[in-house]
Amino acid sequence: MGIQDLLEANYTKMINASNALDQRQIHFNAEITAQEMESIIGWNYEGNRDLNKATFRKYVRSMNLNRWVLHPEPLVFVKTESGWIMTNGQHRSNAQIETGMTIPYAICIRKDKDIYKYLDQGKVRSNADITGAHNGVVHPIQFLLRSASSISHPTPEDVSRVLDDSIGDLLSEIEYDIKPPKTSRGIWKQTGFRAAYAMAIATNRIDHESALNIYKSLCRNEINEWPVIFIAMYRQIMEGQIHINRAGVSLDNDYFMRGMFAFQNYNSQSKNVAIFSSFRNQVKESVYGVMKKICN
Repeated sequence: MGIQDLLEANYTKMINASNALDQRQIHFNAEITAQEMESIIGWNYEGNRDLNKATFRKYVRSMNLNRWVLHPEPLVFVKTESGWIMTNGQHRSNAQIETGMTIPYAICIRKDKDIYKYLDQGKVRSNADITGAHNGVVHPIQFLLRSASSISHPTPEDVSRVLDDSIGDLLSEIEYDIKPPKTSRGIWKQTGFRAAYAMAIATNRIDHESALNIYKSLCRNEINEWPVIFIAMYRQIMEGQIHINRAGVSLDNDYFMRGMFAFQNYNSQSKNVAIFSSFRNQVKESVYGVMKKICN
C-alpha cells in the first residue's frame, strides 16, 4: 500500500475513533520511496520554515552513510479541503529526494493544521547529550572533526568514532584526571588547547607521560613552576601580546596551534612562541592524517 493510501486509511480510522483524543491525531510507521516523497514535497505548506542548507546537507550525509533509522519524531500531515499538506518534515523529505533512497518514517496525521505553531519548540539535544560524554570531551572532538576533516556538522556517530579512539581517551583524561581549573588560567581549559594535548601525543610530538605531567603542572602549580615555553604562551595570550585566533573550524586557532608548538618544544627556554608557516603546515598535515584514519 502506497503512502497516499496509508494516509487515507489512517485518516478514516482517526475520524471514526470512539475516543476524542484519538480523533485529533493518529500515528503509524511506513517506508516512503524517493518517488513518493517527490509527490509529497509538492504538497507545499505556507507555514513551513525556509529550508536550512546545513540541516539538509547533514541529513543527506546521514542517509548516504546508512545512519538514518526509524525514530519517534514524525512527519506530520493534515488533510484539508484542497488535499493533504505536510507541516513537519521538509528537511528530511528534501534530503531523501537527494539520495534517492527508501526511508522509514514515523507518521502523524493531525486534525488541525495550526499544530505547526507548536513544533520545534523543544531544546535540541547536543552530541554530548546523545553520546553521554562530557562537554569538555565532546567539544574538542567536534573542533577536530570540523577543522581537520570534511565533516562540518559532526553527528553523534562521528563523535562516537573519536570517543572510541585513543584521542577520546586522552580528552577524557583531561576532564576526569587533569581537571583544568575554572580560573584566570582559563586558557588551559580551552577547547583548542585540549585538542592540542591529544594531537601532540597522537602525532608523536611529545610522549604521553611528559605531556600529562606538564598539563597537571599548568593546572595545579604556580606559574613559576611551569615550563618556560608555556609561560611564554600564557603571557602572549593573557597580556594581549598577540591577536588571538579563536576560530572553531580551523587548526589555526591559537589555543590549538600554539599549544601544539609548546608541547613539541616543552624543553625550550625560549620566552617567545613564534609560529611559522612551515610549522603550521606540518601540524595540519599530521593532524589531517590522524583524523582521516579515524573517520574513514
